[in-house]
Amino acid sequence: MAMKDITYIVPKNNKEVFVDPAMHRIPEMILANKHTINRYTVEINGVPLPVLREKTRKELLRMAVRYTDGIQSLIQKDRPGSCRYMRNSSQEDVLRHRVPETLSMKGLPLDSEAIRGIPIIQTGHEPVFYYPGVWIKNHLAHYLATKMGGIGVNMIVDNDACKMGFMHMPVLSEIPANIRKVALVEGLDNVAYEEVAFDHVETILRFREEIITLFKKNVSDETIKTTMESMQSTFENFMNCVTGCYQMGCTDMVGLLSTARRSLETSFCLDNLEIPVSWMCDTDGFCQFLLHLFYNAERFAHIYNEKLAEYRAIHKIRSKANPLPELKTEGNAVELPFWVWKAGEQRKRCYLRKEGESLGITDGAEVFLTLKKGDGFPVQGAKLRELRHARVKLRPRAITATMFSRLFFSDIFIHGIGGAKYDTITDEIIREFFGIDPPSFATISTTLFLPLETFDVNTGTLHALHYELKDMNYNPERYASEELLRDEGFIGRMKEKQRLLEMMAVCSGEEKSRYFHRIGELNKLNLLRLEDEMEKKKKEIEEANNKLAYNEVVQFREYAVAIYPMKVLEEYFLRVF
Repeated sequence: MAMKDITYIVPKNNKEVFVDPAMHRIPEMILANKHTINRYTVEINGVPLPVLREKTRKELLRMAVRYTDGIQSLIQKDRPGSCRYMRNSSQEDVLRHRVPETLSMKGLPLDSEAIRGIPIIQTGHEPVFYYPGVWIKNHLAHYLATKMGGIGVNMIVDNDACKMGFMHMPVLSEIPANIRKVALVEGLDNVAYEEVAFDHVETILRFREEIITLFKKNVSDETIKTTMESMQSTFENFMNCVTGCYQMGCTDMVGLLSTARRSLETSFCLDNLEIPVSWMCDTDGFCQFLLHLFYNAERFAHIYNEKLAEYRAIHKIRSKANPLPELKTEGNAVELPFWVWKAGEQRKRCYLRKEGESLGITDGAEVFLTLKKGDGFPVQGAKLRELRHARVKLRPRAITATMFSRLFFSDIFIHGIGGAKYDTITDEIIREFFGIDPPSFATISTTLFLPLETFDVNTGTLHALHYELKDMNYNPERYASEELLRDEGFIGRMKEKQRLLEMMAVCSGEEKSRYFHRIGELNKLNLLRLEDEMEKKKKEIEEANNKLAYNEVVQFREYAVAIYPMKVLEEYFLRVF
């Protein structure tokens, strides 16, 4: 089947929503996905996928409950018991007794039969400062879970590189207005979010004060003072939660930002479960998924690269890095879409090196693990789990993270526009590699502008001003003042120009060239009398440029929800569905 050429459009207007498929169709899509998945006959390492999926769903739900319970313990101070937050799942066995053996949802027990039947609506994003276009995915997951009696789960993509450890801030008091990136962390572009922790609270306080300083700077404009104060209030509440969690012993970036977001979400009644990718990787289901791709590495890499090339051809993309780089095959080593690294270090690409019946997991330099193809899952799974004790981490890249989630866990995955684009590639890989029809996914995004007025100016206004400035050079008489139009010299040059234009219409080529040159001289002489008008027009252009820059800053769509006035967020997100 040919890859679909789907166009995903970023919403440009305020409160505009892009959703695919239409909202009313998503519940039936979820039911269709469940039907499709239950009919899968493919086996993963000898185990039918539906059987492995059922076990993995139960395992992941337990982990999600445990992680979410830990976050809630940080923000619910009236709740009995001490902090139960865990940075990683390695403490799972120690604290297992604190989580009931029987899962429950809203007081109702979830046995194996219930877990098999209940709709799981999943979404995911990096543990950073969510903006409205991203945050709406969490709201849709909650809405669908409530509507269908299911469970919403937010996957915290803590294995991504920490490239978004900053917050955008509008700086409206400067001319031109601009957007400032204020960094919470810097210089960690190749380090996974899960590795980022704060040794001192001063880093967090410095970030907080830098943002507040910009708020106060913007307040110099009295017309937006009330709005800025409301925005600052939301931000201070968000950061108070961050610092409060830090004081309770949560020092990692993932936990701090996820807990603060979760605290904000309580005002919107969102009760999705939370689970980091790093926790998902510690399940038996993920180990089975890994091993299946390891055993079929060459075939998987070939299909992956083939579908990537097809996507580039459809979308006329020349760059070999867009949307994803190809998997490399060098000698007996095959690259797979996973990351591998030692705790505290940078992420590195993962390769599978074949030597006879042995499979070596390596970053291209160091071999971290050797598996024998003939060994069963109990032996190989145990070896994979031993990596955790050796502080070695194996994590999926974007495609394999959602591939695992869609096949082994959720009944629908909700993407943003960026994720939806690459998952059209995932669909075709699933179809060819596993020999099954992939479950459908949903896509949603929105645009919500800050509640600030804009100037009545657009690019058309600017083009018109530039045209007038250019036209002054060729037709200065059009812009002459009444006083100037009474000047004899100016009028004389105007009349001479008019006669020459009339003669050019009937004269020969050589004469036409001479007349054209003379018209240019007349224009320059008259233009000298329009210096004030030209300066005025240039100032109009400069003002229009500044107003356009202001509008662009105000209508930037990636400001964190943590700086929106709560009233604006509530009026939109409590009614969006």
